[in-house]
Amino acid sequence: MSLYKELVEAALPLARAKKTKRVVVGINYTLVEVERLGPGLAYTFIEKELCCELLSDISFWRTPADILIKNYISGNPIEKAVGLATINAILNNRRDLKKQKLEEDVLSELPLDTSAEVVMIGEIAPLVKRLKGRVKKLWIFDGEWEEIKFSFAEAARKAKIAFITSSTLVNQTLEEVLTFVKEVPEVVLIGPSTPLCPQVFRFTPITWLCGAIYEDAELLFKLVCEGKGAPAFFKEGALRKVALRVEK
Repeated sequence: MSLYKELVEAALPLARAKKTKRVVVGINYTLVEVERLGPGLAYTFIEKELCCELLSDISFWRTPADILIKNYISGNPIEKAVGLATINAILNNRRDLKKQKLEEDVLSELPLDTSAEVVMIGEIAPLVKRLKGRVKKLWIFDGEWEEIKFSFAEAARKAKIAFITSSTLVNQTLEEVLTFVKEVPEVVLIGPSTPLCPQVFRFTPITWLCGAIYEDAELLFKLVCEGKGAPAFFKEGALRKVALRVEK
């Protein structure tokens, strides 16, 4: 079973009898809020040159959550983003998550030193700023996966740590990316799109899930509607960063 289908299977039992409260497909992030749970996010990964307009009979508001979750493995980019955001609303707001050991700063848990080489898929500016000067070399790969994967593979052979943006779950390139980091000791899936569900990732090279828990649903909804991104979500206090170890 693919990693994407495993995410669907993990979320579906928890989504029964639950409906969406509101949905917004913002220019940077997609938000789905599920009744009695809270919001979930996914990067809005839409190729601008393609027409992704949905048919008029498709609606996300007040829709059973399990239907939207199943759409995550459909072919439409908007439905994939909405599907992953719904999955995250289900998995990242579950009660048992609060009982697990959540770290606030994943960097304090990683072997960062001047001998370490680090690879990053997707440039995350605040993280780049914190890593520069602390590691021997930082390789940043940002762009079309087909264009960068061979150079990424070469760098990954030297790396001690790999950071992979969780937007790779939206365009569903994560599985292929992971084939190149099997020998990297620490692999971090990072970003607000990250599902905080370690059991789904325990048979992958991923060792840390670095995502977010919402602090203010109303503010988060407003910021997504305004086209804001992750830096604003954290700065304004709508989200709180958390990191969760994936036990093997």
